[in-house]
This record gives sequence, C-alpha cells and structure tokens, in this order.
Amino acid sequence: MAVTGFDERREAITGGGDPFELLYAAGERPADAGPGSGHFEALLRLAAGYQFREEGVVEHLRRMSAYVSVLARVSGWSGERRRLLELSVLFHDVGMVDVPEPVLRKEGRLSDAETRLVRRHPELGHALLSACDAALLREAAEVAWTHHEAHDGSGYPRGLSGEDVPPAARIVALADVFDALTTRRAFKDPYPFDVACEIVRKGAWKRFDPDVVAAFLECRDDLRVLSESLATPDRPTRTGFRISARDTSEGDVFDAARDAYFSCPFCGDLHPRATDVCPRSREALREIHKLSGRTLAGKYHVRLARGIGGMATVYEAHHALISRRLAIKFLDAELARNPQTMERFRNEATVSSTVDHPNLVEVTDMGETPEGIPYIVMELLEGRSLAELIAARGRFPDAAVLTIGVEVLRTLAAVHAKGIVHRDLKPDNLFLIGELSEPRLKILDFGVSLLLTADERRKRLTQAGDVFGTPQYMSPEQAQGKLDVDARSDLFTLGAILYEMLAGRPAFDGPNPLAVINAVALCEVEPLGPLAPGVAPDLERLILRALERDPRDRWQTADQMLEQLVPLARRDPRYRDGCLLDLAGDDTADERGGVQPTNEHS
Repeated sequence: MAVTGFDERREAITGGGDPFELLYAAGERPADAGPGSGHFEALLRLAAGYQFREEGVVEHLRRMSAYVSVLARVSGWSGERRRLLELSVLFHDVGMVDVPEPVLRKEGRLSDAETRLVRRHPELGHALLSACDAALLREAAEVAWTHHEAHDGSGYPRGLSGEDVPPAARIVALADVFDALTTRRAFKDPYPFDVACEIVRKGAWKRFDPDVVAAFLECRDDLRVLSESLATPDRPTRTGFRISARDTSEGDVFDAARDAYFSCPFCGDLHPRATDVCPRSREALREIHKLSGRTLAGKYHVRLARGIGGMATVYEAHHALISRRLAIKFLDAELARNPQTMERFRNEATVSSTVDHPNLVEVTDMGETPEGIPYIVMELLEGRSLAELIAARGRFPDAAVLTIGVEVLRTLAAVHAKGIVHRDLKPDNLFLIGELSEPRLKILDFGVSLLLTADERRKRLTQAGDVFGTPQYMSPEQAQGKLDVDARSDLFTLGAILYEMLAGRPAFDGPNPLAVINAVALCEVEPLGPLAPGVAPDLERLILRALERDPRDRWQTADQMLEQLVPLARRDPRYRDGCLLDLAGDDTADERGGVQPTNEHS
C-alpha cells in the first residue's frame, strides 16, 4: 500500500534506513525494554516522530504505555505479555503520518471527507508495521489496525465486535479514549477526571469491552495518579472546561457531566454547579444561566449553552423521542413579567407558523419550565453569521452581494405578504448554515417584528418614541421614533447591509450610538464607486435607491426590488435559485465549530 508522505518522513527520521530493521537487527529484547529503559525511550521517540505533529505526543505515548500496563495487570495479564503491550502501544497511531496537520488541529467538527481521511490511519499503520516480522511489531500492527473497533460493532475500519476484537486492542481503545478525554488537544480542553470516568463507565457494552471497563473502574485511583504525574506542563488550572465541537453531537460528554456541572452561556465552559459568577466574564449567574442538564416536557434534554442575548439565552437540546438536536430559547424570567416583552417573544413562534419559508428558522414548540420561564423550541443552526464574515473579510464581490440580496428579498416578500415587518435586520441576523462553499441563508430574530394587521395597529406593541433596531442598520423613520414603520424600513436596512458588503464599511457610522442615529436620520450616503472600485453601476443604483431617506422614494415592495436584482444575479452563469456565491474567500474558508458559543438564535 502506498502511503503518501511516509517515505519522506522516514528519510527525515532515519537517514534512509528502515527504522524497524535498525532497531531489531541485533535481536529483540522486549523483556529488558520496559518504561525507563534506553530501548523503550528509543522506541518512544521513533513512534512519536511518525505520529501526531503536535506538542505533547511524547507524553501521550508515555501515558498510553503506563495506562495499558495498569489495565493489563488488573485484567490478569502475565508480566511478559504486559511488557509487550507497553511497547506495542507506542505505535498505535503511526498511520496518522498520512493525515494533514490542518485536519489534526481543526477545532470544529470534521467534514465527511476529513473523517474518511482520518479513518484510514488504522489500515495505514497496519501496512507500515506488518512489513517486519518481529514479534513486537506483529503485536503493534494488530493494535494499530484494531484499536478503533468497538465492542458493539460500531467502530472502524472493519466493524469488528465482541470477541473478534483482539484483547490488546480492547485495552488500548479504552486507554486511548481516556487519555484523549483528560488531556488538552489542539481541538479540545481536558475534561475533568470524574467526567472522563463516567463516560468510560457508560461506554461498557457499547464502545468498550465490559470486562476492560470493570478493570478500569477498579484501578481508577491508580490511573488518576498516573494522569496527574505524567501530565503535560501546560495543564490548565481553571475549574471550568469546554466541550469540544467534535463531541457536541454525541452528547456523551455532557450527559456524563450534567449532574455536577452546568454549561455557562457567557463563556461556553462547564462550571461546577455551585459557581455563582462566571470566572471568565465575571457575570453573575442566575437560574436561566444554569438550565443545562434539565429535561423539559419529558422529552427535551437541555445540553450546552449556545449563546446569550439581551432578552434570552439559547441552549442546544436533544429530543429524546425522535433523537433530534434542537435549540431552545429561554426568555429571561424578569423580562417575562412584562406583557409587551412576552408578546415580542411569542412573535418568533408566530412568524414561523404564519410564514412557511425555508429561509426562516423552524419553530416546533413553545412552553414554560416548572418555574415559569417561557421557552421556544426551534431548529438548531450551525454555521456563522454574515457579521462574522464581514469582520473577517471586509469587502465582497458583486456575486456575493447579489445572491445574499436575492435570498433576503425572497424571504422578506413572504414575510411582508403576511403583514410582518422584521425591524431589526442586520448582518448578525443573517445566518449562513452549512459549508461556506455551499451555504444556505436563515434570517433570525423576529422578536421585535411588528404585525401590521388592523388589530395590531390598534393595540400597538410599541408606543410613540420607542426605537427598535440596531443603530447602523435602522431606517430614518426608526431613528426618528416614528410609528409608521412599514415594509420599506426593512428594504432600507437591506440596502445598508449590501452597501457594507461592497464598501467594507457601514453606510452610516459614528463615534457613539447617538451619532450613528443622527447620521441615519440625515441619510447622507457616500457613493459606492470610490469605496468599491469595479462595482456594477446598476447594482450601485439599486442599493442607493433602497437607501433613500424618504420611504416614498425607495423600492416600495420586496418583490419590486427583487424583480430588478434577480436579472443582475443571473448574469453569473453559476447562479441558481437559492444559491449563495463567493462567500468563502481565502481568509474565511476554514470553518470554526462549536464549539465557541454563537448567538445564532439569541
């Protein structure tokens, strides 16, 4: 089997000789090669050179050798057999030599293609190690090939199960997961020892052999001592920890931690339940901030906090009956006492049920906790906001601006047709899900939307002088606190967003919010030409008309503006209905996961 990159790596490490033949030309002496011996150290350094390209790999392999030794002893293995495992485990991940470093260090969840690439490493490791017939390397080849198999057959690469998984691989599989859980990696924090132990315990009969789990629980105190004594020097001292984006979809880590820890919406860490102030943000923690771990309506398991806004806190949840990941948005209990705030909160669910459009967030349920905290259950969005892309990239090409504009207008046309005005469109509320090479748009936060039915006009949620919206993206009539805010206000805001995407700066700005509001009210817009050289003149005219101060001079409906925008988008032969083009610039193509907390629903 050809292994890309292997020959070059071997050349760098050994000067061209076969490292395994060099080590064993004088004969094998595994009985004299235990931890601490020169032979062990030579094997350790060689194995480290073939495996992960990250700090701490030597310490990882040293811990693995120690862990499997203890587990094998408690499992009743003989001394000679145990020493063979202590050495062979050093080579369990040599197949990782073929995995690109960016994949190894990626913080977010791996794509399907990246997962397939990583899952090749057991077979590659077996191919490398089985080339030599030495007994140690025969054992190492088998361990490399089978240590990702699972007791229930859900592992890889061959889907072995039960007794078909070699005994050595069963021990190595548990030790490898335990070390991954309790140490810092490029993509994760170390998890507390008690959480790691609970994950291992729950993995019996599933991922792990139940007899090996029993041995682990019997010697857990010894393993704790080893994990602390062999820890890498940069071991963190903070009490909280963050669940890796690679682990969030499984739920195992959170389920193991939920009784003793809660997910903090301010920093994203899990803190001990007695924590009253977030150690990072110094924000006071109240009941709404500690809802992770709860089960609502007998079916919604509340897991990780995903974001916090001015009115609400959003958590990821798991629907136990249909096994679906969802988002639950909780309204702050103090704000819930205000009838107007409650009405705005209900608007989000109302928009979803009133308007059926793929660019709107699907709301599936509403309810209250036993303590009276209102919540909305909705689809879970994973991706990034347009605001994040603007901050990272600055200016965008015409194709990106046109296709964003088309999708927003199609959504607004459907919403406006039902008498609903968003009133708080902004880049933060335009969320892009999926890979940036083929993203889809979701428009968020209809919490301050206004229903323009006759009944709503009579009972107005807002009083004269109330201002809703974000200053840089308000319409002049919003900035002036007028009551007659209609659909044309949303079109003005969209014009401001498209202007910023082209110019690389907001259409209206100032040193403070009041100055920005004054700039919006005056509505003096600089031409796009000098700020966006090469912008299509008809696109510039279309945007500047949306930014007219007098609503009567703007586009009057979303459909009218859309009718002019779609032909411009169709000039690009790549354009298809629903597609978004050219958002993945060189500086924004790499995704971030999760695992940092994102205010996608708040």
